[in-house]
Amino acid sequence: MRVAVLGATGLTGGLVVARALAQGHEVVALVRDPARVTATHPRLTVLGGSPTSPGDVEGCLRGADVVIHCLGIGGRGDGRPTTLVSDSVKVVLAVMARQGVPRLVCMSNVGAGGSGTWFANRVVIPLFLRWLLPIIEDKDRMEAALRASAVEWVSVRLPNIVEGPERPVRVSADGRGLGLSVTAGSAARFLLEQATSPTALTGATPSISS
Repeated sequence: MRVAVLGATGLTGGLVVARALAQGHEVVALVRDPARVTATHPRLTVLGGSPTSPGDVEGCLRGADVVIHCLGIGGRGDGRPTTLVSDSVKVVLAVMARQGVPRLVCMSNVGAGGSGTWFANRVVIPLFLRWLLPIIEDKDRMEAALRASAVEWVSVRLPNIVEGPERPVRVSADGRGLGLSVTAGSAARFLLEQATSPTALTGATPSISS
């Protein structure tokens, strides 16, 4: 399978690339700075470019069977409104429609779409994690674009991502009953499973934690 990855220089995105290669897939990664990708592999192609440039995304998705979108603003961001992720996903969806790429798996956040607990959404995030609000708002715009599209999509809502190996994950439809974090290894495995499995949770927004 030919897997296109955006956001491959992030913690989770890098593990998605490594796991996909280990499973025998061909990977094309679009990154803003190719020098940040230190991995080399005969089945890995690294392209430099912008995740919001239609031309750059066209090159990455050409011939792809699936797209995994791991793009983020990095860490906590600067607390200001952002449209980076939703703008990129809208470009990806348009290119997928033109090229006939069938499936898109995206990283989202617990809290998007009102997922998670009332206490977290109404108290913890507004009072103590205000930096997360613009990130969640952008993921809401991203998920609205996914719902309006004709592709097979999965938006995986993640809590705090921490370094660590693969562990069993808990899956929730509404973000309740989960732990506070997920290891990057677990998140990468789940994202790739959703990208390659015929029983993927397409058209859904599963939340997971370790």
